[in-house]
Amino acid sequence: MNHYKSSQSKSLERLEGELEMKIQPQKRISIVSVKLVKESSLIYKGRSIQSPEDGFNLIKHFLGDLDREAFIVISLDTKNSPVSINICHIGSLNVSIVHPREVMKAAILSNAATG
Repeated sequence: MNHYKSSQSKSLERLEGELEMKIQPQKRISIVSVKLVKESSLIYKGRSIQSPEDGFNLIKHFLGDLDREAFIVISLDTKNSPVSINICHIGSLNVSIVHPREVMKAAILSNAATG
């Protein structure tokens, strides 16, 4: 009788072990939405950006007199017309550390031209 109980308990332990291996822990996945929010707009008389000076002329009045470094992304369409302006990062007195994904995020959401 003891032999029967020990073989039955071993079978039960083996079955429990197999069940533990088959049951995977569950993971909660977030459902998200990323939106681009228009804060304001401005009129650009030049229509397109053909040189660095054009880019500077576009943002010089937009920046004003900032006392810190600012990393600004101007997204363009296929005709080099500005689509959006994004202040990607405002740094300290003389440095602004920016990750490439932050640069690309606003450009992608603005449907800017690629490459």
